[in-house]
Amino acid sequence: MRQFDNSALANAARELLTQGDAVGAERVLAPVFDQLKLDPSVLHLMGLIKKAQNQLEDAERHLRSAIAYSLSEGSYYNELGVVLQIRGKYEEALKVFRAAAALMGGSPAVRGNIVRCLMAAGNLAEAEREAQAIVAARPSPEAWTLLSQVQRFQEREEDALRSTEAALKLAPSDRTLRYNYASSLDKVGRSAEALEGYERLARQSLDTPDLALAFARALYANERKQDAEAVAEQGVEAWPTSVALHAALARMRWLRGEGEACTALIEAEIARTPQNLSLRLACADALHRGKQLVKALDVLDRALRLAPDMPALLTAFGIVLDELDRPSDGLKALRRVVEISSGARSAYRNLITTLMRAGQPDEALRVTRTLQQEEPDEQFLIACEASALRMLGDRAYRELCDYDRLVREYDVATPRGFFTTESFNATLAGHLRIQHKTNAHPLDQTLPNGTQTERNLLLWDERTVKMFMGGADVAVRDYIKRLDDDSLHPLNRRKSKHYRYAKLWSTRLGHEGHMPNHVHDRGWISSAYYVALMPAERPRDPKAGWLKFGEPNRAPAGCGAEKWIEPKLGKLVLFPSYFWHGAVPFEGGERLSLAFDVIP
Repeated sequence: MRQFDNSALANAARELLTQGDAVGAERVLAPVFDQLKLDPSVLHLMGLIKKAQNQLEDAERHLRSAIAYSLSEGSYYNELGVVLQIRGKYEEALKVFRAAAALMGGSPAVRGNIVRCLMAAGNLAEAEREAQAIVAARPSPEAWTLLSQVQRFQEREEDALRSTEAALKLAPSDRTLRYNYASSLDKVGRSAEALEGYERLARQSLDTPDLALAFARALYANERKQDAEAVAEQGVEAWPTSVALHAALARMRWLRGEGEACTALIEAEIARTPQNLSLRLACADALHRGKQLVKALDVLDRALRLAPDMPALLTAFGIVLDELDRPSDGLKALRRVVEISSGARSAYRNLITTLMRAGQPDEALRVTRTLQQEEPDEQFLIACEASALRMLGDRAYRELCDYDRLVREYDVATPRGFFTTESFNATLAGHLRIQHKTNAHPLDQTLPNGTQTERNLLLWDERTVKMFMGGADVAVRDYIKRLDDDSLHPLNRRKSKHYRYAKLWSTRLGHEGHMPNHVHDRGWISSAYYVALMPAERPRDPKAGWLKFGEPNRAPAGCGAEKWIEPKLGKLVLFPSYFWHGAVPFEGGERLSLAFDVIP
């Protein structure tokens, strides 16, 4: 009778877990677990309960025990593989998944887990081979969707669209596949078709916050801004705690000119659910993006009264204080993040700029060099090292930032088939303007009075882009050849005949548009190429639209720009990715450029 009762309790725990109540399931199973722990199904159940509560070490231990008692149960191996993957043990997870696949006759679900594990491990080529094999063996909607996910992860959006279309053909009425197809159309720049897809789904039912958000964004991108706001408002009403919907709506309202009132609906929801710290953080972020710094600070201050040691709130609070020219106050908040996060790398990283702005470049240099021991080629850290050395008057700054030697200008040869550089660039500009219309989403832009394309244009099958890259490659080879053989200098020590282009994108500035100062964190050599220029005849600033070097974002005192390059049609500029660079506010009709990063 006792064994029957224990088994009944195990079944009750399994039912609670199925209903999503992992805590209740453990409460029911725990009293009888010691008596049943020789039963592999019970060990497996406890492993799943622990996994559902994110107690991954315990989950792994129980699942390993279940396998030890039942060596041929493939599902146990599969669950263990999932836990190992979550814990970052990718190599072992793959071995366990492959054992599960062998035991379960090549189960599509397990093979899908193998693909996802390979993706998580960064082995995208093998992940695609596995996904292609699944499609070849059993071309189901799930198989095609998995392949599309791998292709999208590689930013091969055109291929991902074709795979998504193949999935939809096999199940044309499936709402998830219809949504995925519309999303894929969006990502390749076919925004009008994407909007039609979202609209058809929404007419049937606006049933998920993801659909509401995608539909609103598509409406906005297609200049139906009033409709976009209405859909976002409908979404916020249906899912009042959706941070993404609130953030998009606040951005729309700010762009419409609402100022600090753009967050009115988020604030109303915060008043109803005051403990929702994610909404408070989203509200502050929207205000910060809109340069409403005083109100953003107030929102963060109120949130910190509820959660005084929440790292994300403290970090945002410190940065806003810094931007309000209160770096010493901001430093207190950022130091607190370092304390409570046990010295997390990101916490120290956030300290550096504020330390310099608070007049403490010596400590900023120490922090930077400590972080560089782990990531010596992180370009932001090299830029910070240079800025700290500059503030300290150390001559090593000039070795790092020799602008006259390391900023080089090249004339890209006119490609075959075009008579002049002007005719080639006019053709290229026409194609790029379409990309800015279809792929530079207005809600995501950080360029004041400007847009930047989102997709990697290296993957765009456009003849003029390929011609440009062919000409640019000549310049890149020359730039690398001219680098010194110096194992200590952060640019020269990576010198190699073997390199690749990491990404290609386009920036378009209108009147008074400018590019904030930044570095390319994961680059090596960066670039700017000028495709179209329509400057004002008599600009107020003679350097309007010029490329500038040396001025950090949130620049400390005495760290202004040190070199300027006048943009000229057909001119390619190459420079180290760690150089702080930006664009002086442009005056005129259009400043259209291309940029890429080179890495060894």
